[in-house]
Amino acid sequence: MLSFATEFPISDEQTTGDFLAAVKDWALGLPHTVLNAQDLSALGSVGQWSFQKGNESVVSLHATNDRGESASVRYKRVDDGLEWTTTVTFSRSVGSAWVAIRVFCESNHPAARLPPAKKPVLVRTLLQSLGGGKDGDLHVITSPHILGNSDIGAATRLITGEANCRLPIIYVSATFQGSHILDINRLANDMAGVAHVVVEPNRPFSLRLKLEANSENVYGGTVGIYWPDGGGRRSFFIGKGFDSASDMARAVFDEVRTALTNRRPLERCTWASTQEMVSRQTFEQLKASGSDQVDKYIAAFDEELASKDQKLSDAEREIGRLKAELRIYESRSSPGIGAALEAGQEQDLFPNEISGIILDALRDYQFRVPQDSRRSHVVAALLASNPGNDESAQFRERLKEMLRGFTGLDGKVRRGLEDLGFSISEEGKHYKITFQGDDRYTFTLPKSGSDHRGGLNAANDIGRLLF
Repeated sequence: MLSFATEFPISDEQTTGDFLAAVKDWALGLPHTVLNAQDLSALGSVGQWSFQKGNESVVSLHATNDRGESASVRYKRVDDGLEWTTTVTFSRSVGSAWVAIRVFCESNHPAARLPPAKKPVLVRTLLQSLGGGKDGDLHVITSPHILGNSDIGAATRLITGEANCRLPIIYVSATFQGSHILDINRLANDMAGVAHVVVEPNRPFSLRLKLEANSENVYGGTVGIYWPDGGGRRSFFIGKGFDSASDMARAVFDEVRTALTNRRPLERCTWASTQEMVSRQTFEQLKASGSDQVDKYIAAFDEELASKDQKLSDAEREIGRLKAELRIYESRSSPGIGAALEAGQEQDLFPNEISGIILDALRDYQFRVPQDSRRSHVVAALLASNPGNDESAQFRERLKEMLRGFTGLDGKVRRGLEDLGFSISEEGKHYKITFQGDDRYTFTLPKSGSDHRGGLNAANDIGRLLF
């Protein structure tokens, strides 16, 4: 079973020798390995090389041609009824160098349980030793790509699939208070070599991005995974299946890992591609030497044919997977199942705002239709399946408590308003408070409140218009 797969560009200054040295360091640093430096001294020899010791085996392929150079290493280990196979491939052409890693785990016993899939240490080893290369508009790094206020165009290209990235984009939006749900540095380190982590700077940036990206951007603290070539997105946010930031971070990793294991690898970064180069190189050497060793000719051709068959098999599996996905999407978009509404040019100004408005409208509507009618049954089913959270009521109550007995904008009230998403301007005779940077929702508060009910009245007016 394929448990992990990724491929990413590395610095184009790196050579095959640098790659093989990094792989040796990784193999010799594995826990409980019996291999030593002498055992791996011939690793990466031109052609095919193999070595076995105890429960470990290593096979390498290395070939060059007029288009570039390729090397693959396959490490196998049998331990506690599980067979682990790690294949890592290096491919270098003019101005471009890539590595790919694929990890298989198979059980030799029907009762053995496969362990949870993890990101292998080999990814970090290669990045540290070889350095990340340029993937479309972004470099592969172990830290987050933090956008600046002027990077609206760059953000738009990334989330619409126009940035020519091979790796997925994990876009971390700013919360309504301007912070981020996840630890962005830890997330970027965990996802290095697997996906790019892109972080927006603030909430106003999100509002401007909405216009440029046709509302395709996640916002309000939501984390979105954007697939290459505009292949859609997957959104994650606290409160819908995830009780904590760590739960959500794990779900993000699992989503990306699953997608990458199901994606067809770059042809140049596969064992079969390197095997084909080795076979072709062997054939050309025999041909150039005028050899009449027919058996070697046949063996070389058989290996090349086997690599072609492997590629064909991979392609057929990919076609089958795509057909299955197409059926899933077709069933989701069937007009007879479910319902979908576009929010148009509006976005949530606080979590679940628009869905809450729709549910409130349905609750009101259910008393306006005849009982036991079709509409009554559909509305009842929708409300039962979407109970929702009453964030609006919570916002209204917090605002009332904050402005009850209001006589001035002290530090406590200021912090409370900012936590709710209001920005505050002190110009003029009154305070002006604007909700989530949207000028349509600007309200005034007196700088000196004399009426003890003035604050509560203001809270009721604001709550009626906003929440």
